[in-house]
Amino acid sequence: MSHPGPSAVEITLSEAERAELVRRTGMSNRRSAEKARIILACAEGMSNAGAARIVGVQAKTGGQVASGYRPATDCRA
Repeated sequence: MSHPGPSAVEITLSEAERAELVRRTGMSNRRSAEKARIILACAEGMSNAGAARIVGVQAKTGGQVASGYRPATDCRA
């Protein structure tokens, strides 16, 4: 039986926020880079579980990152 996992969290990014997150995907800090990749994937409409799968983390982590995303604090341009 398939378990789809948590649904997508709607995330809308400005161009500056997107650019900053793309920059962060190349950071040496693994957690910061993973978080940025999850947020970018969810902003493209991917589910939390799908984003977590492509990043290589647990679905729970993907949901926590996506649902806790706050542009004002998580992505400063």
